[in-house]
Amino acid sequence: RQPIPVAPAGHYHMGGSAADADGRTSLAGLYAAGECAATGVHGANRLASNSLLEAAVFGARAGRAAAAEPEPAVRPLARVIASDLPDAALQTLRSAMSRDAGVVRDEPGLSRLQDVIDGLEATCGRSAPLVTARLIVASALARVESRGGHFRADHPEAAAPRRTFITLAELDAPAVRYAAE
Repeated sequence: RQPIPVAPAGHYHMGGSAADADGRTSLAGLYAAGECAATGVHGANRLASNSLLEAAVFGARAGRAAAAEPEPAVRPLARVIASDLPDAALQTLRSAMSRDAGVVRDEPGLSRLQDVIDGLEATCGRSAPLVTARLIVASALARVESRGGHFRADHPEAAAPRRTFITLAELDAPAVRYAAE
């Protein structure tokens, strides 16, 4: 009777912590399953409901693997609470992300988005939404090809399959590396 609105959702960037078949990540003692994991079993264009399968299957596997792991020899990290963005700033970020990091992206839009993120951070300070946005933009700028749910209008061709890894060592200039899939 009435059209259903359709828009890209936050999980369509299809990122996540790289995990093996038992949910192990590169950080000892950290396991990932479901929406937060990047196992690669569904390829580059994972559908939304596939995370249910991953959570059920890989969640059980990760639980068994974690239970079998010996006590860690390292101390837990201190908990850091990221600040929230004021509502007006969050709305500005959401609009800019939809406009410039949505389904169709290009370098001028992503660069404009980086400027918006820099401006919001200068005004509001570092916050979890700005950190997340900065990593998405860095990854999208680094991947000069189209693959899966990532379409670069200025680079519509696909390259050889590979995974993109972003590290947080320097958040202002995230390090990007690639590995063959």
